[in-house]
Amino acid sequence: MFRTLLCAVVCLFLFTSVKADTFTLTGGLAYTSFDQFGLQASGPNILINGAAGGGGSYTFATCNPAPCAPGSVLNVGGVFLPQNLRNGNLFGGTATINGVSYTGLNFGGALNITGSVVLPSDYVNGQPFIVPFTMEGQLTGFIRCPEDPFNCTQQVFDITLTGSGNALATIPQFGTRTVAYNFLPGTELVPEPGSLGLLGIGLSGLLTWARRRGR
Repeated sequence: MFRTLLCAVVCLFLFTSVKADTFTLTGGLAYTSFDQFGLQASGPNILINGAAGGGGSYTFATCNPAPCAPGSVLNVGGVFLPQNLRNGNLFGGTATINGVSYTGLNFGGALNITGSVVLPSDYVNGQPFIVPFTMEGQLTGFIRCPEDPFNCTQQVFDITLTGSGNALATIPQFGTRTVAYNFLPGTELVPEPGSLGLLGIGLSGLLTWARRRGR
């Protein structure tokens, strides 16, 4: 009884401390493909790590008109539901918010990402392309209840997330579509080659982390 009461008091304190706060992601990335979603990003007073595999398509990347060709409008984004992380990452996420660290997290909420660009005259179907994007939404974190970890969860934070940057969209005519959303500390339309290299390194790290979490 005392353990249950103590947990309730501690969780209430932690949840209240970050309830309704707004945080802006300025580094790291989110990654989507047919059956993977990952978020490994940071900003002032916040660091979020979560990934999952399986459960259907997480990628929204289309051209209008299709297929993608010079003059088409390439759209990326969509509403991503972090609770889908439960499919392959049950209570495996981590976060540090306002100096408070959480482990063994499950995520909820909804992140809305939007971005579009007109493909140039020299665009070749299937080549990766940079698309500026913006993101906003809610993210909630849950942990298992110590007294009944398999049947009970407790919410420990509820925050608003914002961010913007450049998405690297790969839309082959045949095969898997992927989009990597690179968060930047301001809207930069097209990164330098060095920035693209950093994006590739970060994406490789996130994919490796997601595979390990999905085991």
